[in-house]
Amino acid sequence: MAGEPLFGYVYTTDVMPKGKTEVEQWVTLREGQANGHFHDVKLRTEVEHGITDNFQIAGYLNSSYISANRNSVAGTTEGLDIPPAHDPARPYNRFRFDTVSAEMIWRVMSPYKKPFGLAFYVEPEIGPHERAIELKVIAQKNFLDDRLVLAANAFVEFEREHQDGETEKATQLEFDAGASYRFRPNWSFGLEYRNHNEFVGYRLGHSSQEHTAHFVGPNIHYGSQKWFFTLSALYQIHAKGYNDEQRDNIVNGRIYGDEHTRWDGIRLKVGRVF
Repeated sequence: MAGEPLFGYVYTTDVMPKGKTEVEQWVTLREGQANGHFHDVKLRTEVEHGITDNFQIAGYLNSSYISANRNSVAGTTEGLDIPPAHDPARPYNRFRFDTVSAEMIWRVMSPYKKPFGLAFYVEPEIGPHERAIELKVIAQKNFLDDRLVLAANAFVEFEREHQDGETEKATQLEFDAGASYRFRPNWSFGLEYRNHNEFVGYRLGHSSQEHTAHFVGPNIHYGSQKWFFTLSALYQIHAKGYNDEQRDNIVNGRIYGDEHTRWDGIRLKVGRVF
């Protein structure tokens, strides 16, 4: 089915055909930090529509539920998605609306008609505490009569977050890759890899880089004519901090603090085409 996601994190150049609409629900669990417990459930509801056979638009509603207690390296309750004003001696539990976002994907080459596929992606995002824009390049190559799909993404995101009187600007640079093999009708199994890099302010360079982190994990996908689901899990395998604050949040080669989790994360996508 055109447009169905073979991967949890890596994008392919497949888009919705002209006039077709798809509804997706994402549930992503970011699980486990240095101590205690930490559960960050991201909910993302999406509606996609094909404007042409090579241009797709989408809209998202993004929310989250966070439950944490003594999760930090220091054994206090603070860090990722926890407001700076929260009392670190107390547990934190809260559901919140995060942002709304729009997505546009323009496919300039199809992997079914050309030697490889190429697409460009833009996603602006706005919410009560955050504004961001993400720019992505998507590449795809198919083999074995399209049973084996290789995909790679490179993206940069500029974000501005304002919370509890504090404003933070950051740039994220990420490289993702994945392979998916259809081992029987309707079923595919694959592997994904992410390399996430974060920088202070709106600039890229070694002097402004805060950290780099690497993730890898499997995925499985089922797609029928109208329905599909994709389940993926990414585990943090290594990280490096480039300043003292970031290095202080690294335990056993993995970075925590307000950056990442051990499982970062476990993602389920369920969708239907209309």
